Amino acid sequence: MTVRFDESKLSYERLLAHAKEHGCTTKVWAATDAHLGAARKVVGDKASLLGETSIRVAKESDQVYYLRNSPMRYLPITPLQARRVNGAMYLRQDIKPWLSPRQLELLTKIQSALGKNPKALDGLERPADLTKLDEYEAELRAKLGS
Repeated sequence: MTVRFDESKLSYERLLAHAKEHGCTTKVWAATDAHLGAARKVVGDKASLLGETSIRVAKESDQVYYLRNSPMRYLPITPLQARRVNGAMYLRQDIKPWLSPRQLELLTKIQSALGKNPKALDGLERPADLTKLDEYEAELRAKLGS
Protein backbone atom coordinates (compact mmCIF):
# COMPACT_ATOMS: atom_id res chain seq x y z
CA MET A 1 0.00 0.00 0.00
CA THR A 2 1.27 3.47 -0.84
CA VAL A 3 0.75 6.19 1.74
CA ARG A 4 0.56 9.80 0.64
CA PHE A 5 1.00 12.48 3.28
CA ASP A 6 1.86 16.16 3.63
CA GLU A 7 5.38 16.45 5.06
CA SER A 8 4.71 20.05 6.07
CA LYS A 9 2.17 18.67 8.56
CA LEU A 10 3.72 15.33 9.51
CA SER A 11 7.31 14.21 9.20
CA TYR A 12 8.10 10.90 7.55
CA GLU A 13 9.87 9.70 10.69
CA ARG A 14 6.84 10.54 12.85
CA LEU A 15 4.53 8.80 10.37
CA LEU A 16 6.67 5.65 10.58
CA ALA A 17 6.85 5.81 14.38
CA HIS A 18 3.04 5.90 14.48
CA ALA A 19 2.82 3.04 11.97
CA LYS A 20 5.27 1.02 14.06
CA GLU A 21 3.15 1.59 17.19
CA HIS A 22 0.24 -0.01 15.37
CA GLY A 23 2.16 -2.97 13.96
CA CYS A 24 2.15 -1.72 10.38
CA THR A 25 5.88 -1.76 9.64
CA THR A 26 6.75 -5.34 8.75
CA LYS A 27 8.44 -3.89 5.65
CA VAL A 28 8.92 -0.24 4.70
CA TRP A 29 9.73 0.94 1.18
CA ALA A 30 11.22 4.43 0.95
CA ALA A 31 11.07 6.50 -2.23
CA THR A 32 14.09 8.73 -1.47
CA ASP A 33 17.44 8.41 0.28
CA ALA A 34 16.26 10.90 2.92
CA HIS A 35 13.19 8.79 3.65
CA LEU A 36 15.33 5.66 3.72
CA GLY A 37 17.54 7.20 6.40
CA ALA A 38 14.52 8.17 8.49
CA ALA A 39 12.95 4.75 8.00
CA ARG A 40 16.09 2.94 9.10
CA LYS A 41 16.11 5.04 12.31
CA VAL A 42 12.61 3.79 13.09
CA VAL A 43 12.47 0.23 11.70
CA GLY A 44 16.09 -0.70 11.03
CA ASP A 45 16.65 -3.41 8.42
CA LYS A 46 12.95 -3.55 7.62
CA ALA A 47 13.47 -0.46 5.44
CA SER A 48 14.53 -0.61 1.80
CA LEU A 49 14.77 1.86 -1.02
CA LEU A 50 12.23 1.26 -3.76
CA GLY A 51 13.98 -0.50 -6.60
CA GLU A 52 16.71 -2.05 -4.37
CA THR A 53 14.92 -5.37 -4.27
CA SER A 54 12.15 -6.88 -6.29
CA ILE A 55 8.69 -6.92 -4.81
CA ARG A 56 6.49 -9.88 -5.46
CA VAL A 57 2.90 -10.29 -4.51
CA ALA A 58 2.32 -13.53 -2.68
CA LYS A 59 -0.09 -15.91 -4.33
CA GLU A 60 -3.55 -15.82 -2.77
CA SER A 61 -3.13 -19.15 -0.97
CA ASP A 62 0.01 -17.84 0.78
CA GLN A 63 -1.82 -14.72 1.90
CA VAL A 64 -4.07 -16.86 4.09
CA TYR A 65 -1.80 -19.83 4.87
CA TYR A 66 -1.85 -19.47 8.68
CA LEU A 67 -5.54 -18.65 8.76
CA ARG A 68 -6.35 -21.64 6.53
CA ASN A 69 -4.58 -23.95 8.98
CA SER A 70 -6.37 -22.76 12.12
CA PRO A 71 -9.91 -22.76 13.54
CA MET A 72 -10.21 -19.17 12.30
CA ARG A 73 -10.66 -20.48 8.76
CA TYR A 74 -14.35 -20.89 9.62
CA LEU A 75 -14.89 -17.26 10.65
CA PRO A 76 -17.11 -15.21 8.35
CA ILE A 77 -14.58 -12.49 7.50
CA THR A 78 -13.81 -10.38 4.48
CA PRO A 79 -10.84 -11.18 2.23
CA LEU A 80 -9.01 -8.13 3.63
CA GLN A 81 -9.62 -9.27 7.20
CA ALA A 82 -8.40 -12.72 6.22
CA ARG A 83 -5.08 -11.31 4.98
CA ARG A 84 -4.71 -9.06 8.04
CA VAL A 85 -5.44 -11.90 10.47
CA ASN A 86 -3.09 -14.19 8.54
CA GLY A 87 -0.32 -11.59 8.75
CA ALA A 88 -0.89 -11.10 12.46
CA MET A 89 -0.71 -14.85 13.00
CA TYR A 90 2.53 -15.04 11.01
CA LEU A 91 4.03 -12.25 13.13
CA ARG A 92 2.61 -13.77 16.33
CA GLN A 93 0.62 -10.60 16.94
CA ASP A 94 -2.81 -10.19 18.49
CA ILE A 95 -5.57 -10.84 15.94
CA LYS A 96 -8.25 -9.04 17.96
CA PRO A 97 -7.73 -5.60 16.33
CA TRP A 98 -8.79 -7.11 13.00
CA LEU A 99 -11.99 -8.76 14.24
CA SER A 100 -15.32 -7.43 15.48
CA PRO A 101 -16.73 -8.38 18.90
CA ARG A 102 -19.28 -10.58 17.09
CA GLN A 103 -16.52 -12.39 15.22
CA LEU A 104 -14.51 -12.88 18.42
CA GLU A 105 -17.58 -14.35 20.14
CA LEU A 106 -18.11 -16.65 17.18
CA LEU A 107 -14.45 -17.71 17.24
CA THR A 108 -14.85 -18.81 20.86
CA LYS A 109 -17.80 -21.00 19.84
CA ILE A 110 -15.86 -22.40 16.89
CA GLN A 111 -12.90 -23.31 19.10
CA SER A 112 -15.19 -24.92 21.66
CA ALA A 113 -17.01 -27.00 19.03
CA LEU A 114 -13.75 -28.15 17.45
CA GLY A 115 -12.33 -28.96 20.89
CA LYS A 116 -15.24 -31.33 21.47
CA ASN A 117 -15.30 -32.73 17.93
CA PRO A 118 -12.51 -31.86 15.47
CA LYS A 119 -14.83 -32.75 12.57
CA ALA A 120 -17.77 -30.66 13.81
CA LEU A 121 -17.45 -28.10 11.02
CA ASP A 122 -16.29 -30.35 8.20
CA GLY A 123 -17.81 -29.33 4.90
CA LEU A 124 -18.00 -25.64 5.76
CA GLU A 125 -15.89 -23.27 3.72
CA ARG A 126 -15.87 -19.49 4.09
CA PRO A 127 -16.95 -17.94 0.79
CA ALA A 128 -14.72 -15.43 -0.98
CA ASP A 129 -17.83 -13.62 -2.20
CA LEU A 130 -18.77 -10.94 0.33
CA THR A 131 -22.44 -11.13 -0.61
CA LYS A 132 -22.55 -14.70 0.69
CA LEU A 133 -20.99 -14.08 4.12
CA ASP A 134 -24.35 -13.58 5.90
CA GLU A 135 -25.69 -16.82 4.47
CA TYR A 136 -22.47 -18.60 5.44
CA GLU A 137 -22.63 -17.19 8.99
CA ALA A 138 -26.20 -18.47 9.37
CA GLU A 139 -25.06 -21.94 8.24
CA LEU A 140 -22.09 -21.82 10.64
CA ARG A 141 -24.27 -20.77 13.57
CA ALA A 142 -26.72 -23.56 12.78
CA LYS A 143 -23.89 -26.11 12.92
CA LEU A 144 -22.70 -24.58 16.19
CA GLY A 145 -26.21 -24.64 17.63
CA SER A 146 -26.26 -20.90 18.31
